[in-house]
Amino acid sequence: MTTIDKSGSSVEEIIRAFRNEYQIRDWELNYEILKKPSKGIFGLFASKIALVRFQLPSPADRAKLFSETLLKKMGISFTKINTKMEGKTLYLEIIGCKDTGFLIGKNGMMLETIQFLVNRIFEDDRKLDKIYLDADGYRERREAQFIRPFIPQIAKIKVHGKPMTLDPMTAAERRIIHRHVERDKALRTLTIGEGEMKRIVVFSAKQNEKEALSQSKSATQEEKASPREKREEKAAPREKREERPPRPPRSPRPQNKEEQSETRPTRNSRPARPENQDAKAEIREARPPRQGRPRFDRNRRRPNKSANDGNE
Repeated sequence: MTTIDKSGSSVEEIIRAFRNEYQIRDWELNYEILKKPSKGIFGLFASKIALVRFQLPSPADRAKLFSETLLKKMGISFTKINTKMEGKTLYLEIIGCKDTGFLIGKNGMMLETIQFLVNRIFEDDRKLDKIYLDADGYRERREAQFIRPFIPQIAKIKVHGKPMTLDPMTAAERRIIHRHVERDKALRTLTIGEGEMKRIVVFSAKQNEKEALSQSKSATQEEKASPREKREEKAAPREKREERPPRPPRSPRPQNKEEQSETRPTRNSRPARPENQDAKAEIREARPPRQGRPRFDRNRRRPNKSANDGNE
């Protein structure tokens, strides 16, 4: 905390001016009256100046005091709150909470709600960028489990230098990625998209945001176009089939009955069958003999089974 002395005509005016100047709230106000104005004896030796000493809390102390006050109002008992400052990022960890399940909530929703409220209170403070709230190491365990599969992918960005666009995530999951990348000065993050589910673009610190966005868009377009290319490759044989010469057109079918009668052969136009038996025999002899299974002679009599059975 920083010590600041203020003087004025009255203590109330000094406190009011100090609160307006430093945007101090009631739970953050800590002061000591060093000197009050006095009227003196019979108007002699009168002092019209008051002196007040204030303890100006740091941004970390202000967030800690607010969190303590909020938890007490909610009826949550705890031992203490540890603070850790990294740049403009503040980490608050609640230690010794008796009702940890209620404080964390289902899937960490209660802890996320309190963290969101604390960030909204101090969003105008230029010395604070983000505030993370944890309870008995819950968030660290969850973040370590979630970030484990993304570590190899993020490490590849340092090697090839190309930005990488992650799948859509919730706000809580995006904070884990942002927090992990913030620790590495060689990488940066950027959020794109609309709605609750947004994407994160992780890129090198040497690149601008415009370059990273353009490269990430081109990469996503290539990923989307890859199935089309596969379809085109499969459709290539069809194109080759189309390149074959077309078949000659068929002759048009006759529409009238007269045309059909002209095209079809009639009984009179067929060759006449020979009437004599000698001519038929000559035609049969002229035919080549059939090969394969011998022909069955129908005129041959079958053996009588009853007679054969008696002989046996």
